Amino acid sequence: MTLDLKLNAGHDLAVEMTSAVLVDGAARIKQQIKVTLLTWLGEYFLDTTFGVPYLESILVKRPSRTEIEAVLRSRINDVPSVSRVNTMQLTIDREHRSLQVIFEASTLEGLVADTINLSE
Repeated sequence: MTLDLKLNAGHDLAVEMTSAVLVDGAARIKQQIKVTLLTWLGEYFLDTTFGVPYLESILVKRPSRTEIEAVLRSRINDVPSVSRVNTMQLTIDREHRSLQVIFEASTLEGLVADTINLSE
């Protein structure tokens, strides 16, 4: 069984009664996918290959929806215990410079689905 520190809605460590909370199973995988998609490539100083290449592939002058989806699918598939991304829906709002990613992935712990809002 693999455990991870649980994050709260504000992406800070979840604490109950002065103790950190642990998460496992499908909830752990879902959290790891979210952390991966919210991390820019090169942002994490201990592993500069971790994260999404937003500057290189997504925040370019004329981004291709197909390329954006391929990059995000690849990053989700790189998360340990993810078997494959079953569905992905992208909602691009150019006016507000935001991207909503809705996905469902098959994992060793079952199906995981989430909606992640990314904005500049």
